Amino acid sequence: MTTEKTKRLDALVNVQAGDKKPIWRKIGAAFPLKNRAGYTVKLELMPFPGKDAYELILVEPNAKDTPKE
Repeated sequence: MTTEKTKRLDALVNVQAGDKKPIWRKIGAAFPLKNRAGYTVKLELMPFPGKDAYELILVEPNAKDTPKE
């Protein structure tokens, strides 16, 4: 899922209600653990529960959001 260049995953949440086209907003990021498999997730906002559960997705950052080295 992640590559050597991709050190993080963005945490996104759908802010559109109902059956409308989803609108995704970044609310945080996930970073790989250094000593074992897994991620640390840091959220700037908590998603509002929808249908009895909190739902967010983790995706690789867009090229425009990734700082150039």
